[in-house]
Amino acid sequence: MSVPSDNRPPREKGFSKDADKLVRRLSLVAFLLCRHGRPATADEIRHRVEGYALMTDEAFKRRFYEDRAELGELGIAIVHQSDETGGSDLYSLHSEWYYLPAIEFSADELSALAACLFVLGDRFAYSEPLRLALLSLTHDRPELLADEPAAPVSILPEADAQRAAAALPKVQEAVAARKTIRFTYYSIARDEELTRTVDPYSLLVVGDEWYLIGRCHLRDAVRTFRLSRLRSPVRFATKAPHDFAPPPAFELAAYVDRPPWQLGPASGQATVQVSPAMAWWVEAHYGNCGTIVPAADGGIAFTTDYHTARQLLAWTLSMGEDAELVSPAQLRADLGAQLRRLSARLDAPPLPADEAAVHYATTMTQHPAPPVRRRRARAAHDWQVEVDRFTRLTTLMTYLEHACRAAGGDDEVPLAISRVRRDLDLTRDDLVADVRLLNLVNFGGEATLVWAELDGDNLVVTCEYASQAFARPAPLSPLQVDTLLLAVELLGGQLPTEHGAALRSAADKLRHARSAAHPTLAAGDPLPPQEQVLAAVNRAVREHRLLDIDYWSAGTGRTTKRTVEPGLIVRTRGEWYYVAWCRKAKAVRAFRVATTKRARSRDETFAPRPDAELELYRREGVRPSTQYASRRALVWYSPTVARWIAEREPVAVCDDGACLAELPYVDERWLVHELLRFGGEAVPLSPPAAVRALAGAGTRLAARYADGVVGE
Repeated sequence: MSVPSDNRPPREKGFSKDADKLVRRLSLVAFLLCRHGRPATADEIRHRVEGYALMTDEAFKRRFYEDRAELGELGIAIVHQSDETGGSDLYSLHSEWYYLPAIEFSADELSALAACLFVLGDRFAYSEPLRLALLSLTHDRPELLADEPAAPVSILPEADAQRAAAALPKVQEAVAARKTIRFTYYSIARDEELTRTVDPYSLLVVGDEWYLIGRCHLRDAVRTFRLSRLRSPVRFATKAPHDFAPPPAFELAAYVDRPPWQLGPASGQATVQVSPAMAWWVEAHYGNCGTIVPAADGGIAFTTDYHTARQLLAWTLSMGEDAELVSPAQLRADLGAQLRRLSARLDAPPLPADEAAVHYATTMTQHPAPPVRRRRARAAHDWQVEVDRFTRLTTLMTYLEHACRAAGGDDEVPLAISRVRRDLDLTRDDLVADVRLLNLVNFGGEATLVWAELDGDNLVVTCEYASQAFARPAPLSPLQVDTLLLAVELLGGQLPTEHGAALRSAADKLRHARSAAHPTLAAGDPLPPQEQVLAAVNRAVREHRLLDIDYWSAGTGRTTKRTVEPGLIVRTRGEWYYVAWCRKAKAVRAFRVATTKRARSRDETFAPRPDAELELYRREGVRPSTQYASRRALVWYSPTVARWIAEREPVAVCDDGACLAELPYVDERWLVHELLRFGGEAVPLSPPAAVRALAGAGTRLAARYADGVVGE
């Protein structure tokens, strides 16, 4: 049933302000594709493509130029050429410039990419562009996106991190469109809020935290902004389509997997001597951040550039007596001064323990911490990034055209609305709005794409002749390619499927397809895991093989040998864990990938235990050890660091700007290393055993730095 444009009802209320632009661009693409490469004059385009006919000459020239430029940003290149006879300019869109390039993915590679979607689901901020990209890639192989059994891996981002990323959609839009933005930002280092104007280059996720990297106009330099510290809505600085171009020298890769002391240009170089007990830890997780020279005793000398000395000193102190700063002399002196400050504050506590306990208890009673919210089955979507509307519409159009062809070309094809919504992950309102807009796409009289109407639980679709222009998927937008690569980075090494190698090869093909432009998304890891450990854990999970591990406990500092039956890999609080039946403990235990010193999968297999309760970990994640720690230390934090503590947990603020907080712990050794890294800006007031443990460690460390002689 053809529905001429002049018989259609007038535009309804509810269309976005960009509806005319979208109809115009869809009509332009359809018109040029239906010419099968034959060029069209500007006059033909003006009179036959929906939206141009009523414009003035100047308006048409301006809008047509903008439309071509914006389509070009999405990878759709409308080619301009001069007429050989000297007449009007000619424009064409060849099919090979529009349709999805033939990236030769194997079925295994596509299945591996699809597995990323199954695992990440709607907990992933970029789930919509990921789903639509996979829908295009698996266009003629829909079985590859069919529902699969639950994978033995679970991703559970913190609810607080999701709420903190509420600005992510707007920032992503600005990155894609190269739009300068303004927002109020809280600089925790300076303890001040300032309005920032920023040219956003890229986004980086580290653990569960999102960071914006861009040129700050205030500082006239590239800066990194943590989205959770934005204190206002993000707004565009101008109304221009684009405001800037990222400098050619900018490389997002330079910001990935950097330790805290390297978040900026190098200001110096330091060498840290590490004991044999911790040498493996530094080599495994920080080897990419500096150079390592083995020592005769089995330890190492680790040399690293640093931007922020404070962060480097904190990292060195966090290893306690297993690390000693060798050079430069000034940093060594600074570290010695921090240890002397610690001793002084332990000798003369900033507050009496009894008085501090009363103040903390009173404050917590008057201002109790908010209750912990349980995760909902489906998180709110206000923090999720949407694909650009044009890409969403072309994907829907291809989907509808494919459904019509699959039905044998019937005039009217009923499609279950629930199925359409599920396949494209659309709300009912979004589907209604998109269908209404597609119904308006028209050029040349009755040359329409589709006519679709909602009828009860069905969407009744009639595809017109011009719909064949969308029979094959459009090219993936830069955002979709970047999203696929981001999903691979988040899951690639931790995805225990039969297609692990296929996922890596698919990522290589995607990087090659994206090589013409700078990536705008990346994932970093504060503790990059050892590939050998990951490979062994993944094989054991996938094939139900026993796993022999050497596991280092950060709480006790001891390494134990265990044989475990791993069944699930979980990412929570920005770290990877594997959940297994431990034959040593004779119970289910969760092990950090980052503190697994060695892992070797056996040839011997095991039968999964039905009583292992892995589903509990799949739903709730792995609880931090502090949640079930049997002891609590009441800790005083100085005004210098109090705001960092208050950002992450409930505190009782003191009159001088310091604060008190309870720190759960299992073992004094862990508590000592946790507090040492503050360099005397944090001291326990109670219990007495915690005070004595930190004082003893501080005294022994201070002796090393007393006269500036290494090793003394």
